[in-house]
Amino acid sequence: MKKRNLLVGLFSMLGLVTMGNSMFAQQNIGAACGCPSVANRTTAAITTLGSWTNLPAAAYGKELTSGNITLTCDKIWTLDEKLYIGSGATITIQPGTVIKGSVAPSVAAARALIIERGGKIMAPGTEDCPIVFTADADNLNGQYSVNNKGMWGGVLICGKASNNLTLAANGPFIPGQGGKMAVADGLGVLEGFASSYPQDQFGVALSVPAGSATSTSPSGAYSFNLQAGAASSGSNAAGQNKLTLTSAPAFVVQGQEVSGTGIAAGSTILSISSSTLTLSSNLTGAVASGDVIAFAGTYPNGGATGYFTTIPSTTVVGAPVGIAGSTTVSYVGSFYTNTAAFDDNDNSGVMTYVSIRHSGANLLVGSEINGLTLASVGRGTKIEHIEIVSCADDNIELFGGTVDIKYCTTLFGNDDMYDYDQGWSGRGQFLFGMKADHPSSGTVIGPDNDNGFECDSDDNRSYNTPYSIPRIYNATVIGNAKTTTTADNSGMSALWAKDFAGGEFYNSIFSNFRQGVNFATTTATNGVAGTSRGTNLGGDSWHNYLPQVGGVVNATSGNGSERLKIKCNTFVGNSFGVTLGAGTATPSGSVILAAGNVGYDKFVGVDNNVIIASATGIPGFSSAFAINATTNAITTKNDVTPNPALPLGSGCSQAPMDGFFEPANYRGAFSSVAGDNWLSDWSYSQVLGSTTGVQACPTDLNGDGATDVNDFLIFAPAFGTSCN
Repeated sequence: MKKRNLLVGLFSMLGLVTMGNSMFAQQNIGAACGCPSVANRTTAAITTLGSWTNLPAAAYGKELTSGNITLTCDKIWTLDEKLYIGSGATITIQPGTVIKGSVAPSVAAARALIIERGGKIMAPGTEDCPIVFTADADNLNGQYSVNNKGMWGGVLICGKASNNLTLAANGPFIPGQGGKMAVADGLGVLEGFASSYPQDQFGVALSVPAGSATSTSPSGAYSFNLQAGAASSGSNAAGQNKLTLTSAPAFVVQGQEVSGTGIAAGSTILSISSSTLTLSSNLTGAVASGDVIAFAGTYPNGGATGYFTTIPSTTVVGAPVGIAGSTTVSYVGSFYTNTAAFDDNDNSGVMTYVSIRHSGANLLVGSEINGLTLASVGRGTKIEHIEIVSCADDNIELFGGTVDIKYCTTLFGNDDMYDYDQGWSGRGQFLFGMKADHPSSGTVIGPDNDNGFECDSDDNRSYNTPYSIPRIYNATVIGNAKTTTTADNSGMSALWAKDFAGGEFYNSIFSNFRQGVNFATTTATNGVAGTSRGTNLGGDSWHNYLPQVGGVVNATSGNGSERLKIKCNTFVGNSFGVTLGAGTATPSGSVILAAGNVGYDKFVGVDNNVIIASATGIPGFSSAFAINATTNAITTKNDVTPNPALPLGSGCSQAPMDGFFEPANYRGAFSSVAGDNWLSDWSYSQVLGSTTGVQACPTDLNGDGATDVNDFLIFAPAFGTSCN
């Protein structure tokens, strides 16, 4: 475990308490690296460095196609477009650097930094000089409310490591609809993106699937006309932002410019549902059935030769389509350049001591940009000491890949703290997550609370391999006791296992959720020919872990070869310990397990999990929390270090010594030994003083969980004395 240097910590404290505006200010980020104060840094756009290529209008951004650019800490760098770091290119970010994402004119244009397959991010922040991504309006003076969420997109890394996508089960790509992310077997489009350009894709195309053909796209602009149809509910009327056509063929896509009677100048398509388009601007007048609607755009892959999607033939003049052999292809549909094989050792760079704040712009419900997206990222990539603050969607989400994550923190997010899908098989250790208090307590910071971990293998239940089987040790996740669903937040579980998810969870603490563990139910088969789920209570992941309620035992249940293992963990203060199918407003339609049930008894017996109903059932541990939405002041602090430490228990062991995991002979993310914890004073949870019991460094001299003027008064009399 990490121990902070006393001298460095004290000087960091001095910098904090001498700031003028607020005790929560971080104006001196990077001071230990010689960086000027944030207020004294000049502002520059990232695109002033290097040579950038304009992408098609629907991609809303620019691409760095080669070379290396370096963001230095003497400037505030602005992210005012979607910026893509292309294959062979590298963005280097010096310790202490601040990057700000601006507000976009439309959700589809949300600002984001995307590392493409073959590109690299080198962001080696340090404990004393972290790297901060935040919203444009955040002056880092402590006055920007943690209630500000979704102010920009986020950071997305695309790699070439394994995933379980297939075009048949997960495609063709439809933004935000039913997990339809695939454009080919093994090749997916980033969640939250409306476009399907190669720059937006992760994984590799394993084969040329049916429904595609090789062709070369023209370059330049295109335009074509279609007719308006009869108005549907909420469409075609002045003041509405929806337009209904007689039909919307396959070459009508997001980002195209739309014009005609009643359509505001500069309008573009944000999304498509059947024949109804959602536009970026409200209609200025009524659109009548039969009116001519003009569409225009630029060929997204102009001049490129590759695999384009085949579509029904069309007679529309000017449509962005062509003929490949005897078939018609869409030059604005799904496209990829070649087939290849996965590289599980793929290296996308380094991110350490990086804080990503106020991100998570939403394109559609179920299609949002996460704080940090890791898509088919390989194990050659280093992701450690990452903090996500106030994200409007999932804080960290992994789509396949083999990357490991360590020392990660998520604070105040709306959706899942950690979400994995599509075959992630990496490792994780020392993972922390906490929610803000729920609005019922009088604040508005935490309206949503989905899951601590949402565990998926494939939302479309294809049962394709590789399955998601990560190994997680030493996590502590704390919810806000929310019990009713909101938007797509229906889990509200510390662990929500569904869709044939695997995974291994050991030596962790889960607290203050509606359910400690919820096994989602499904009527799907288990993917093995000639077998079925029987009575099916418990669904996919239940069968990968426990016997059924009626005592019917799955072939692998209890023999140590389950794909889902939940062992040696403590569940405290959750409304229900273990449930099956709790995804509605109340668990009344679910199965609530209790002692005497064969599955429950295995969960707490053989697998050494502890379920404690009372929120105060662990000495020294508390999930209670309250924050002022206006001032960011913490009025009730949680405590994440049980005292005494929770022993591993009989039959439990520390994480294996394999070069990644570290020994930790306790349950939870934090040691109960003062000074032996890994939340450094740059992390926002420690700047706010949200958590007692965790000493990020020795600057909290009076042990009250905050570094403030009281600690300075203790230190001041010793200033200038010899340390020899």
